[in-house]
Amino acid sequence: MVALTSKEKKRIQKKILQLYAEIERHNRLYYKDSRPEISDFEYDCLKSELLHLESLLSDEMVKIGIGDDRSGNLLTRKHYAPMLSLENTYDLDDIFDFDVRIRKLLAAEKNIEYVVEPKIDGLAVNLIYEKGQLKYALTRGNGFEGDDVTENVKTIEDLPWHIANAPDLIEIRGEVYMDNEIFQKINMERADTGEFVFANARNLASGTLKLMDSEAVRLRHLKILLYGIGTGNCLEKQSEIYPFLQELGFVSQTYYHIITNLDDIATVIRRLDWERKQLPYATDGVVFKVNERALQEKLGVTAKAPRWAFAYKFEPERAETILRSVTFQVGRTGMVTPVAELEPVYLSGSCVARATLHNADDIVKKDIRIGDTVIVEKSGEIIPAIVGIKLENRPQNGLEKLIFPKNCPHCNTQLIRLPEEVAWRCPNVNCQEQIIHKIIYFASKTAMNIDGFGESVVRKLVEFGKVKTPADIYVLQKEDLYLLENFGEKSVNRLLSNIERSKKIELWRFINGLGIPLIGEKMAKDLANHFHHWDALAVAPLAELGRIRGVGRKVAQGILNYFRDSKNLDLLQRLQKVGFEFEKIVVQYNPHFAQKVFVLTGTMQQFTRDQAKKLIEKNGGFVANTLSTNVNVLIAGSDAGQKLDIAHKKNIPIWTEIDFAKKLTYAAP
Repeated sequence: MVALTSKEKKRIQKKILQLYAEIERHNRLYYKDSRPEISDFEYDCLKSELLHLESLLSDEMVKIGIGDDRSGNLLTRKHYAPMLSLENTYDLDDIFDFDVRIRKLLAAEKNIEYVVEPKIDGLAVNLIYEKGQLKYALTRGNGFEGDDVTENVKTIEDLPWHIANAPDLIEIRGEVYMDNEIFQKINMERADTGEFVFANARNLASGTLKLMDSEAVRLRHLKILLYGIGTGNCLEKQSEIYPFLQELGFVSQTYYHIITNLDDIATVIRRLDWERKQLPYATDGVVFKVNERALQEKLGVTAKAPRWAFAYKFEPERAETILRSVTFQVGRTGMVTPVAELEPVYLSGSCVARATLHNADDIVKKDIRIGDTVIVEKSGEIIPAIVGIKLENRPQNGLEKLIFPKNCPHCNTQLIRLPEEVAWRCPNVNCQEQIIHKIIYFASKTAMNIDGFGESVVRKLVEFGKVKTPADIYVLQKEDLYLLENFGEKSVNRLLSNIERSKKIELWRFINGLGIPLIGEKMAKDLANHFHHWDALAVAPLAELGRIRGVGRKVAQGILNYFRDSKNLDLLQRLQKVGFEFEKIVVQYNPHFAQKVFVLTGTMQQFTRDQAKKLIEKNGGFVANTLSTNVNVLIAGSDAGQKLDIAHKKNIPIWTEIDFAKKLTYAAP
């Protein structure tokens, strides 16, 4: 190593201190607040830079800790065995270096097996069972003690509270996560009501697990996957842990491979990279573990990580493109959202032409300007987002700063920002753009389900002055619809028929379509099951609302405020005259469906997707969109595709459309 001058050492020491402060700040945002400002890749780059600089000054072990997710608001308890984090890399060559180190440390061993499994992007937890009973559930914390989240973890449906045939004391480790589908749904609802939007499913799962209200946690349907044992491990191999945990009743890892030759590593990584795209949860890499437990113990641990395990992280797919303009969209609640209009670019298997800019603070923080070369990334491979700009590509004379509007871009009303919100809103309830989106939402598939009443139709009818509220939909005449472009007699009659059909619908759809703050599809169903008619909901006192599962004080107050607003009451009086007939969903017992989870794939001849879903629910089952360990049956039509292959591999029972139809004909004895 070349000797450093005193000046160079001081410069490096100064940079190290700066990096320590920056990393500590991002640790707090990531572990405690669940609101990171940078991606995992950017964070890991900071740590790599720090490692490099420290290596120039000293050969001592890096001083970075493993992070600390303790919130400061919960009781903490100690782990029996430390929960250490893993060393990680984005460079495949480092995996081969890891193998070289292992073989040097285990020079006498000829055959070394590695278990390779997906790295779940969730929140690490430690479940402590005493005499078969779940005693505590702890977060990783600082590796030695973590937050006690026992009551919240108990809301996870697939988690057994009691296990048999296990040691008197056993620590079972894994990840709490949130399905991608639920993550997207919650984020859309939060964005619609102006609440903070989570960057990825990991942050939402982490924030949820730290909530003080267990009922609120239950409504977010967290999941858990177990893959390790701390104290109480009596197994000889890592690969034996997964079937052992499954025998105890846990959902455990099934996507893993055992390799003895690192020449196979590139193939295994490619395979896991493909498989993870089919998983319902986010993964950000693969983990390598020495399989033999005796060898793990021989290798031991450092102060922050086991020597027998290593993580290879997938570098997020990014692309550079030009920011052409920014559109400021106004939603049905008046929230103004900036959307980046991009020069189209291919990213993660699709063409991306738009990306989220989140809010005004995000624009200021990133200092994004029209004409900039921007870096686009799919957050969790779901939502396109701008994660940075190429300042070196910015012209020397600069570009004009992007200014968030002070007035509504559609009605010119001055925007407001409530103290507890990050969003700017248009307070004008008569803003045409808000009206358009309220009506679009009312007619949407998760509300009144009026086929053919989409955005283009709504915009034209609002512009012509034919529709101003959802109630106006039901007084439309033929001559009103003939004003629409390319609408002839057949199109007009079809749309009027679809509107008429929507009068006979499930109550929950009507409640959801009203757009009551914080009420989504799930909550609308719970309210409908409790009240049976909207007018009973309208006069419900706060105490009765509070007795409904999942309705907290904020939600209950939002319902009360909605039905106290004179404009909402006027709308409801007009809708009451429409003549709705609300269908009550009567669930019948059918053992082929009761309490089972189904996934539909392919094309059916006898049923539409919506009809099949309704029949499954009517017979006591549930419908999911993605294959997971909780799915009981895959119903496959023609052209089933990849889901059919995955179901075969995971031994999930498969029904044809004929099987499905036969199971529906069950008659109770």
